[in-house]
Amino acid sequence: MATKGFSRSTVAPLTEAELDELAAFLDSDATPEECMDLSMLHGFVTAVLVSPVEPLPEAWLPSVWGEGEERPGFESTQQQTRIEDLILRLYNQLADELASDPPTFTPMVYVDEDSGTDIAQQWCYGFMLGTSLDPEGWQPLLEDEDGIELIGPILDCADEDARAELAEAGEDVVQFEHQLAAALPDLVPGIRSYWQERQAPAADNGGRSPRRR
Repeated sequence: MATKGFSRSTVAPLTEAELDELAAFLDSDATPEECMDLSMLHGFVTAVLVSPVEPLPEAWLPSVWGEGEERPGFESTQQQTRIEDLILRLYNQLADELASDPPTFTPMVYVDEDSGTDIAQQWCYGFMLGTSLDPEGWQPLLEDEDGIELIGPILDCADEDARAELAEAGEDVVQFEHQLAAALPDLVPGIRSYWQERQAPAADNGGRSPRRR
């Protein structure tokens, strides 16, 4: 896997045309069948950025293309560099949104054109894939009462069994997704703060704390 196309100095937010370009490539025949779409990628990268320990791009980029070893059929090294650069710029853009005060983070979710409701499942599925890169690291949040309030709705939205249980309980799953999309700008910074607050004591005591952007 080539990663020399990544540059930490490349921080310009993606334009609408560049987002369309990236979305088109992710949905093209050049990518593996299990490749993430743009909304899933946005959720995945968000999870990477708010992880207890943020992994380097080399560790998470292969997951964008799917769980197997298959990789995109890039037309050239130039195209590979271009697509990887767009992904890293999205990564940096999200990092800036989360680090701003107050955070300006907004999830990239689909919208049902007929009803106008937000569709958050793909984004949430991508986020949970991001947590799967370090399941042990995320476990304390899942076992914490305050933590599960933050991530629980995202987990339920991504999980088909949980969605079925919500429907059986009389919950309008469409409205659940729509309301969750509206809540994500608060939930995601809350998850980020959860880890930061728990890392602070280790840093104050001279311990080694995970690298944060």
